[in-house]
Amino acid sequence: MERWSSRPGRVAITAVLVVTVALLAVVLTAGCGSSNTSGTAPKADILRLAYTSTVTTWDPSASYSTEVVYMANLYEPLLYANPPGSTEPFSPALATSWEVAKDGLSWTFHLRQGVTFHDGTPFNADAVKYSIDRTKKLNLGAAYLWAPVKEVQVVDPYTVKMLLTYPVALDRIAAASSGSWMFSPATAVKSSKWWDAGHEDGTGPWTLQSYKPNQELVFVRNPKWWGTWSDNQYQKIVVEIVAEAGTQQQELEASQIDYAGLVARDQVDALAANPNIDVVKGQSWNSYLMFFNTQHKPLDNVKVRQALSYAVPYQDIITVAANGLGTQSKGPVPVGLWPNTQGTVTQYTTDLTKAKQLLSDAGYPNGGFTLNLTYAAENTLENSFAPVIKESFAKIGVKVNIQKLLWNQQWAKAKGPIAQRQDLFVLLWWPSLPDGYDNLNSMFRPETSPAWNLAYWYNTDFDKLLTEAYGLSAVPSGLEQSQQKYNEAQAMLVDQAPAAYLFDAQFVVAKLKTIALGTEAINPNYPQVLFWTKVTR
Repeated sequence: MERWSSRPGRVAITAVLVVTVALLAVVLTAGCGSSNTSGTAPKADILRLAYTSTVTTWDPSASYSTEVVYMANLYEPLLYANPPGSTEPFSPALATSWEVAKDGLSWTFHLRQGVTFHDGTPFNADAVKYSIDRTKKLNLGAAYLWAPVKEVQVVDPYTVKMLLTYPVALDRIAAASSGSWMFSPATAVKSSKWWDAGHEDGTGPWTLQSYKPNQELVFVRNPKWWGTWSDNQYQKIVVEIVAEAGTQQQELEASQIDYAGLVARDQVDALAANPNIDVVKGQSWNSYLMFFNTQHKPLDNVKVRQALSYAVPYQDIITVAANGLGTQSKGPVPVGLWPNTQGTVTQYTTDLTKAKQLLSDAGYPNGGFTLNLTYAAENTLENSFAPVIKESFAKIGVKVNIQKLLWNQQWAKAKGPIAQRQDLFVLLWWPSLPDGYDNLNSMFRPETSPAWNLAYWYNTDFDKLLTEAYGLSAVPSGLEQSQQKYNEAQAMLVDQAPAAYLFDAQFVVAKLKTIALGTEAINPNYPQVLFWTKVTR
């Protein structure tokens, strides 16, 4: 799988990356205040989880990686985005109510009272201002999300007003899965080394008790959490870092763990047949795409890109790589996530006859060229479907050389000298906030140097449409017109084919039947996250 990395942020940057960072191989204990109790809990009170997620940083301003599975249980945002199909799009978190001005240029948030951070510092308007200002100043990770905010004003101890330079849907930003966590102002005197040593200071229901990098993490209840604890919730969470799906499966079948976060797609049926195990599947915002390098011949020719889009074996990819647990993408925004076109924009289907005709129209009647494809070695699904793409392209006379690289090597190659870059770049993507603008903006807006537009496709008309659509979405009265602009932009992406949009993947996890997942334990708006307070015995 691919992970985010901590890096300078800007309005046009967002991503999904795999960067496995080796940290100090010592036990690091979090010193987050008196709430970090270290008492033992009976085995029945311990929830045992297996994840692949390592930690690139514990700094909530910089975090932009799969440590989100931990951050989302340690920290809280102002709002939570509700799962698809909910009556209301958002629920209160650290803000109990909010309103937006008619012009969309200011938002007011009324804050929850009686909340404290893990170090005992009170949560209030000053803490909100500090959290957002610090994140913007560091300009790392998902800091770009707050770019529209010109100023955070403290109206009174429990009210903040955010002034914007241009209208945006700030409720979606305030509910983001990265960059929107609130943390204690007492951390202002802490250095980056303090964070890196495995410290945290949120308001969330869990505190970090101990941390063995790349091995084990232990969390305990925050007894001062403002929410409600019940007897059937767990006292302690023990996370084991297990990189291999097979190992997680063996441990689950042996009841050594309660929950496996990585399930091999070809083992789903076998796990489901086990009377002691439940396989949980559902909607996610994870999607796979393949960028065409529009700066390399012959991919600078739109007809060649269109031909290759018709040559992609979409259903075979889903069958082979995902064991059928996915659907063909309808553009770069997953179906169900605003502002997906809901099938109104024509998509490519596998049609080798059309592919050959378009290649002939482009001056390549028999194909006759070679393309270099790269994918992340850590991603087992990409490892499965890359050869399927190669085989299909061969049928139209296009040879594909596959290069399996560690993620950081793949990304470095994509940002390197133009002549040395790949032709085809396979990527797993999930948005950092509940808004498909994140996909469109990050992967297809112009960039002064390569970051996530790995098709190197720069179109001023697309850029203009995206800007207009984003601004219109800031207030309810503009949503219909915003959707129209977004549809035009996504139609352009399909027609110009800077990428092939492969499939939207379902999430798949497995658990022992002795634990129960509440309806809000897994929420597509918080990719990779299991909310531990929603897991019961």
